[in-house]
Amino acid sequence: MQKLPKILEQTGWQILGKGVTSLSTFIILGLVARIYGPNGTGVFTLALTYLAIFYLLGDFGFNAHALRQFNGLTKSQISRDWRKLLGTRILWSMVLVVLAVALLLFWPFSTPEFNRAVIFGSLAIIASSVFITCNLIFQGELKYNLSVLASSLGTLISLAIFIFLSFAKYPVSILLIAHLLGWVAIALTALLLVHRFVRQIVPLFDFNYAVKLFKESWPIAATLSLNVLYFRADSFMVAYYKSISDAGVYNAAYSVFQSALVLPTFIMNAYYPMMLKSLNKVKLVGMGLLGLSVTGTIFTLIFAPLIIKILTGGGFAGSALSLQILSLGFPAYFLSSLLMWMLVAKNKYKSLFFLYTLGLIFNLVLNFIYIPKYSFFAASWITVISEYLILVMQIMVLLFERSENLRGKLF
Repeated sequence: MQKLPKILEQTGWQILGKGVTSLSTFIILGLVARIYGPNGTGVFTLALTYLAIFYLLGDFGFNAHALRQFNGLTKSQISRDWRKLLGTRILWSMVLVVLAVALLLFWPFSTPEFNRAVIFGSLAIIASSVFITCNLIFQGELKYNLSVLASSLGTLISLAIFIFLSFAKYPVSILLIAHLLGWVAIALTALLLVHRFVRQIVPLFDFNYAVKLFKESWPIAATLSLNVLYFRADSFMVAYYKSISDAGVYNAAYSVFQSALVLPTFIMNAYYPMMLKSLNKVKLVGMGLLGLSVTGTIFTLIFAPLIIKILTGGGFAGSALSLQILSLGFPAYFLSSLLMWMLVAKNKYKSLFFLYTLGLIFNLVLNFIYIPKYSFFAASWITVISEYLILVMQIMVLLFERSENLRGKLF
């Protein structure tokens, strides 16, 4: 039973950190909504959503794969491989910065203000990649309090700069400078804290290591990338088919929804290193996630109008209903998070990639059909339906594997 208290402790630290970042996010979103209106909110949130895709690509599934490889290694070997991972990530994130800016030429929803916002914030991709690499050590050592310290400090610095820029009524694109500086502070702090566990924090650039890492982890990287695409492509489609203002209304609701989704992520961050050794507590964790998700749905259905009113100050009609619809997907999101990492622990990378490819196709087809007519209301319902489809397919894969194992034992 020692695992459960450890999971709760590490989850608690992450919740504390998320409390700081969520409060900061809601203050920022509230100020943007009040000062810049739905159109400015649309530009701001779309730029952050666009950059978030590249933050995830910066991860590329390296941490999940590397953590499995660290089992059985000595501290000096872990330190060496971590430095190689840091070097790989820095070079990869530089490529992503160039890609993020270059692709602006081809997006139909791009506007000059949106493009400037992305350009100002793009270097945060490198800082985010450094922080993610540091989190590998924090996760392996079960020291998420240090990760929380780094993220909270950077978040507060970003918030202070943002408040100054927004009250001075600088253009929306300039606000992304605060976002960038916050990420830089997070990365530098995380590196200083990692130094407790890794003697040297200077990155190593090993081409052979990088090639091997990409070859071995691309299925999970592709899965995570597909996940975020079907997760957030709808926001860009709303902006394209309807308007930037509609996207702002939808993203206001989605920001609240997304804040709740970090809870299963935090739980799995704490549980995953233990899952690699044993699945004994998986049913208990699953029941806990289900209970939390149902509670979250009931709470959101009741209080969504009040939450949106407090957050935006008014003028965002439709956000409350959109949030209520999205909350119906909490059970699917919470449970699919557990099942996804079970499949990762079982090295079922390609199965996950196949599942999320089907989910993305399903999601995009429905969005193409219904968003032009029903805007963000369609996007909300399709998000929920798509995640339940993913959950059902994950269950089918695990049941099939179980039946195959039983058949193997019998014959």
